[in-house]
Amino acid sequence: MQTAGIDIGTTSLCLIIADVLSGKALRTITRPNDAGLASSRSWEALQQPDRIVRLVQSMIAECGDEWRHVGAIGISCQMHGIVYVDGSGQAVGPLVTWQDRRGEELIDAGGSTYAARLEALTGYRLATGYGLVTHAYNAAHGEVPAEAVALCAIGDYVAMKLCGAAAPVTDASNAAGFGLFSLGAQRFDLSAMAKAGLDAAILPRVAGAGDTAGRTPDGKLVACAIGDNQASFLGAVKTLKGSLLFNIGTGAQVSAFSPEAMEGEGIEARPCPGGGYLLVGASLNGGKSYALLERFFRETCRAFMPEFGDGRSLYARMNELALEAMAEAGPDFPAGLANGPQVGTLLYGTRQSPGATGYITGLRPSNLTPKHLIVGWMNGIIEELLGFVEVIPQQLRAGVTSVSASGNGIRRNPAMRRLLQARLGQQLFVADVEEEAAFGAALHAAVAAGYYDDHEAALLGMHRGFDQT
Repeated sequence: MQTAGIDIGTTSLCLIIADVLSGKALRTITRPNDAGLASSRSWEALQQPDRIVRLVQSMIAECGDEWRHVGAIGISCQMHGIVYVDGSGQAVGPLVTWQDRRGEELIDAGGSTYAARLEALTGYRLATGYGLVTHAYNAAHGEVPAEAVALCAIGDYVAMKLCGAAAPVTDASNAAGFGLFSLGAQRFDLSAMAKAGLDAAILPRVAGAGDTAGRTPDGKLVACAIGDNQASFLGAVKTLKGSLLFNIGTGAQVSAFSPEAMEGEGIEARPCPGGGYLLVGASLNGGKSYALLERFFRETCRAFMPEFGDGRSLYARMNELALEAMAEAGPDFPAGLANGPQVGTLLYGTRQSPGATGYITGLRPSNLTPKHLIVGWMNGIIEELLGFVEVIPQQLRAGVTSVSASGNGIRRNPAMRRLLQARLGQQLFVADVEEEAAFGAALHAAVAAGYYDDHEAALLGMHRGFDQT
């Protein structure tokens, strides 16, 4: 009665073995994702898919005798990116990740971008990094490998390799991340593909209810891979309904479960495993933006103190300084933030406005200090996420009974947690299972294997502890 959850993230990979009855994480293994590939094109973001497969296989091997008790495997993966595969199921090119920006390239001088053109042709909201935007660029430039017969998510590819399958099957949670996906029909929109001049034969089969990726040679069921946003939600909240999740990792998202697909400005509906949708506001900044501030401080230290060295991290000290500034504010916190630097942290733009930039205003002699800048920076990250909350339909916001937080950008940063809770004005819960996406994948595997009837039942059965901030 154990399941495994494997999360394939942009910067790290994780495997969790969970007890199906108690939800206890019996084994947790993490690896850096060192599959990145260098490129001469500044906008390109690539990883080596077979290196990722080998990393997954090494984590499984490390489990040793514990692995034989696992009955089912769930996979969570970074969304939007694509891998091309041939007729035998072998990758014939790199994984082009969600961070790739070829969709922002101009079709011709003074013309629109590839993402904007595809959006205009099809009527679907799209952005650079979406799999079919990437594919449209590749098709226009002759960069689709000649051997390619299908594209898929990296989680689909790992599932194929675990099962020895030759053709990918993709869950709707990943399929929708490619773009040109009809939420109502729960399938790719073939007429939209035709309008875009794209051959629909390249699309993977979308899994139906009860479909799985297959079984491993030793008989373990492998569930179809699900998006990491949906998996993190499953791994971080107490219940599906009534939960609001703030995730700050490499990027950042606000997510809420809805039985129906609803959308607002900057909010998209993403299929949720088992039915229903996550309403998601997704930031391209989040932890990436905070990492830029840490890099700025390190470069400043090296510029004035060459002996500082290259290998030191300043995150812990930055968090201490932020907590100091909050404590000094006393009863004026968080209202007093208006007297500090106001930081716009959109350094990587937004999906709707890729060219958006960051800014700092409100500087005074009293607040031009590292600690005040750090707090202002954190507040800018949170401000973008709170903006997404405001456009979630009112009837859904009114039903929120629990707010959770996840992701290393908030889990390892007590100052960020304190600031978010103060801005929300209500209790914030953090699951005691640190790798939420991997745990969510293990929970999904428990449903796919029939240990639970649905995901709501699995959330109640595989109960985790929650820390209150």
